[in-house]
Amino acid sequence: MLKKTVRWGADVGCQSKIKPLDPKADMSEFGLKGKLAEGELGFNRALTKRDAKKDAADAIPASDAITQDQWSEREQQIAERAESVRRGLTTWLSTTAASVRNFIHDCTPIDIYPDQLREAIKSEENEYRHYELDDVSDAKQSHSAAIVELQQFRARHGDKIGDRTPDIKKNVEQTVAILVFIMLLEGGFNALLFKDAQASGLLGGLMIAFAVSAVNVCLGVITGFFGMRYALNHPNMAMRVIGGVVLALGLTSGILLNFFVAHFRDAVETGLIAATAAGTMGEFSMFNIAPGDVIAGMFPNIIGLHSFIALGLLFMGLTVFGLAVYEGYDRISDRYPGYGRVWRKERKAYERRQQVRNDVRDDLSDYFTQCRMWFETQLSRHVSAKREIEKALNELEARRDIAMAIAAKAADQERSLKVAYRQAHRRARNQLRDKLGEQAACPAYFDEIVTPQLPPFDYTKERDQANDAIKAIDQNLKALNMTREWLEQHIQQVQKGLSSIDKKVGEEIEKVREGKSAGKAFVSVDEARRA
Repeated sequence: MLKKTVRWGADVGCQSKIKPLDPKADMSEFGLKGKLAEGELGFNRALTKRDAKKDAADAIPASDAITQDQWSEREQQIAERAESVRRGLTTWLSTTAASVRNFIHDCTPIDIYPDQLREAIKSEENEYRHYELDDVSDAKQSHSAAIVELQQFRARHGDKIGDRTPDIKKNVEQTVAILVFIMLLEGGFNALLFKDAQASGLLGGLMIAFAVSAVNVCLGVITGFFGMRYALNHPNMAMRVIGGVVLALGLTSGILLNFFVAHFRDAVETGLIAATAAGTMGEFSMFNIAPGDVIAGMFPNIIGLHSFIALGLLFMGLTVFGLAVYEGYDRISDRYPGYGRVWRKERKAYERRQQVRNDVRDDLSDYFTQCRMWFETQLSRHVSAKREIEKALNELEARRDIAMAIAAKAADQERSLKVAYRQAHRRARNQLRDKLGEQAACPAYFDEIVTPQLPPFDYTKERDQANDAIKAIDQNLKALNMTREWLEQHIQQVQKGLSSIDKKVGEEIEKVREGKSAGKAFVSVDEARRA
């Protein structure tokens, strides 16, 4: 019926498209070919009269019997040819009538009862709901657990966080991408400044610069995420102390690292100038400079740099380090440690629960759409079946009229030929009365002209069958309309019920999430579970 249809409609109604009647019975298959199919018997009237005169001259004995056995050979030939036409027409029409009866039987659908149809619709709808029951239960349990965890967190740290909601970081990948970008940017800038200080050129400078940049960025992220967040926002004093220590160490390490790189590049610049003056530029390498000498040269004047390149390295490194600290502090997760995690967990559980509920809604929507399509298809097919049954009966009536016309034409010829034969026979007998004497009397069957009988062609049976089929179709149409009206009301009730449930659940979840249920600052675990 449809590519995707309801299961309960597989055995109800018209299961296939209604095709027009195509009676393949042809007159030639029943011996009616050429002129014979038009009712022409093929006998010449003049020849028939000549045969009648010959039969009269043969002095056929008189008889009182009026039977076909007493007919002449010519009359029997005429009757036989006319009877073959009538038999062929009768067989042709009986075959057509059988095709019409079979067609009506195929177009007659099974009886449809509204009560049974409604129960079948509800049964399959409950199966759709049952299939999603496990997913709904799991989503509800996981969401309830996430709500409980969120409420417990708010209950433990409520005096610190108050009513603020966490800054939910959904695009952590974007933050990572920014960190990688600034790391590459710093590495590329450092590589340009280091490429003249060693024999490997730009490639060697890239390797050294990216290594320094990666350490700088990672150190900044750790300082912001585990140092600044914990030191400024953690409710536990011990964790705040630890965060402060991490923050101090991170800031100190990051600043010292960038100053070391700047002083190292300054030392490289000094070495390049000295090697150029001494003529030993080919033997110079930045790796010949001892890091300990650079660290010793940083103090006591740590900002005493002589090269603009070193100053550029210092400015670039500190900028990247500051951006990494900010990204770690504010962009990866919520500033309050742990709050963003439990909030995101509850939010994901809520979204999953909503997704499952929407999936159920979509499944039911698809199911109801299929039900509507089934009803529309059945209504159109019932109407089409009713129309095709009437057309089939009209076709049968048309063929009967054609058969009646052909049979009547053949009967007229039969009667006309018999009359012509008998009149010619009687006149010839009267002319030969003196010669034939007592044998001149005409046979008794000449006193009455037998009128050929046409086939009955009665189609009461087909008409009764068609009326019964049309009655069943009308009853089904009424049942379909009643059930379709019920379906629309049922769909509205289901949608209203789902909307009210969604609204109620959404309100309760918002109350739980915001911690404002019944005017209280926090919601109990039991209320969170009920929501």
